[in-house]
Amino acid sequence: MKDMKDIGTLQPVDVGDLWKNEARDFTPWLAEQADLLGQALALDNLALEQQEAPVGGYRADLLFRDERRGTLVVVENMLKETAHDHIGKLVTYMAGLEADYAVLVATTFRPEHRSALEYLNKKSDEIAFFGIALAAYRIGDSAPAPQLRVEVHPDDWQREVRASQRPQTEVQALYTSFWNAF
Repeated sequence: MKDMKDIGTLQPVDVGDLWKNEARDFTPWLAEQADLLGQALALDNLALEQQEAPVGGYRADLLFRDERRGTLVVVENMLKETAHDHIGKLVTYMAGLEADYAVLVATTFRPEHRSALEYLNKKSDEIAFFGIALAAYRIGDSAPAPQLRVEVHPDDWQREVRASQRPQTEVQALYTSFWNAF
């Protein structure tokens, strides 16, 4: 049996101590973490397309591509609690870049912003909104370890139910009839 003295305790680390400035420090760091972000989103082939991607007169923090599906993932990030303007930016960037996934990264999600992302997921079957909470921890004197935890995600089960309840077009009904015969 392992000596209980060898078991450490996770200690939270203030992300503001790790990244002093969102644009100069955190965004470039996150741009290099396609694997970490992809793991949180369950997208295993994420690659950076562009940092500060132009969208009209604005710039999206990060734009990734899921190379297996060919879909775009736009990311708006912040080193603080969620704010109304960042959700508006996220939707604007998603529309302007025709992204399939919109990801808001923040340290804390206000209830109204969590509800807004959940509502957008509920009303859309073609695009996906994610809220990812950023945190960092260390054990003893170890290096800090960032964590990206999914707080909001699409409800795939609910989407499947809605899709199955939609009336089929005539062509879809013919395909279904044809394949059901097998």
